Amino acid sequence: MIDAAKQLSFGQARTRLVKRFIRIPWSLFAVFILAATTALGQAADSKSTIHFKNGDWLRGTLGAYDPASGVTWRHADTTAPMRFNIGQLTGITLDGTAVGQLAAGNLCEVQLVNGDHFRGNLAGATAQHFLLDTWHAGRMQLLRGAVRKIAPLPKGLRTIFQGPENDDGWTHGKISNETIGESGNWRYHNGGFHAKAAASIARDLNLPERSHISFDLEWSGAMHLAFALYTDSLQPISLSTKENEPDFGGFYSVQVNSYSVNLLPVKKHEPLTYLGQATVPGFRNKSKARLEFFASKPQRMIAVAIDGKLIRKWIDTKGFTGEGTGIRIVHQGRGAVRISNLRVEEWDGRFKGPATHPVGSKDDLVKLVNNDRMQGRVDGVEGDKLNVTTPEGGFPVPLDRVKQIEPATSRTAATMPLEHRVRAHFSDGSRLTFVLNRWAAAGVEAQSPDFGRATFKPGSIMHLEFQAEKK
Repeated sequence: MIDAAKQLSFGQARTRLVKRFIRIPWSLFAVFILAATTALGQAADSKSTIHFKNGDWLRGTLGAYDPASGVTWRHADTTAPMRFNIGQLTGITLDGTAVGQLAAGNLCEVQLVNGDHFRGNLAGATAQHFLLDTWHAGRMQLLRGAVRKIAPLPKGLRTIFQGPENDDGWTHGKISNETIGESGNWRYHNGGFHAKAAASIARDLNLPERSHISFDLEWSGAMHLAFALYTDSLQPISLSTKENEPDFGGFYSVQVNSYSVNLLPVKKHEPLTYLGQATVPGFRNKSKARLEFFASKPQRMIAVAIDGKLIRKWIDTKGFTGEGTGIRIVHQGRGAVRISNLRVEEWDGRFKGPATHPVGSKDDLVKLVNNDRMQGRVDGVEGDKLNVTTPEGGFPVPLDRVKQIEPATSRTAATMPLEHRVRAHFSDGSRLTFVLNRWAAAGVEAQSPDFGRATFKPGSIMHLEFQAEKK
């Protein structure tokens, strides 16, 4: 067993175990290594994992955290909890998290100057703060200068899917194509699907006439994915021999690789014709991105955005090709990919825009859905109206007419260093950076110059990244 009384990494523990058995004959040694790896790396009681700087990882359960004593970790094969120094760690991935619900209100997407983002109900504003009600931490007070953008979300639009939390309800398909190698499977792990070999996974989500699909994509090596939108087939379709496939209805294939995004309408008995390509040169220097697909049957339109920027919008002059209500994700077997934080929603047909108000501006900027602008000061919220004071006077503006609020920001908010900084990824796709003071069953106590002190629900956090203090 691992000596639980000492603070050591998984690599050190494994090394000590191997040294104790270095004289064992090779056949028995191989059996031991297999058993030890299974015991140490795959504890049956939890799928949570702790990750070390040397690349090692260990399954188990997070017991507690505080800056003085580090991380307390429980494992089925130890008699007592293990403790690890924070400096040894790169992150912790947590299992069993779920998304909570917010009461009806002025739901908004919030982006901070440092790139963090989350959703919450806009409850008001003071001289120094914006007030947001969240499901993971209750009322939060955001320093006005730290907020890059607040975008009200239309009321009444349904969230159709959010997850994944497992692969229940998803259909795995086998790919038969010699050019892309042996077929494998998408595998669920800690809030996402990942694949290395060619693989297909699909689900009928009852997509509405207008839909917004968003997800986090991570990859290593070459990347080539195909997303079938509005498909009625949950099995992969070989486009090169589609006439020989079982009958299927038309769908759109959004093809994403390391250099570009293509859109291809697919019908069984019609020739393949690309609607156009959008080059994405930045992908070559990245390993992760947030992708968004927008679809509108009435407008015969498909659009793709990457990291909040609209890349391309296609209009299908022959009519909307998609005849189903499902999506299918096909990995072509090049590199390793992971998809997480998948959200499928009804869409109102409006595109969000990036913040354009310069950082360091002294006034707030309010952009309206009709492209009008109001520059002045956001004073507060009363019911569903935003109070804005401009040089011409005060105006109550209905929030459903507001496209986004871009507050006066502080240049220091984007670069303020955090000691013992931790980046937390939440089960609804949110991300926040803070100082982690304490992790306990009763709550996760944190603080940040952006939002002061807050206590988060432990079950809301999927992943913690430990980051060295910036000098």
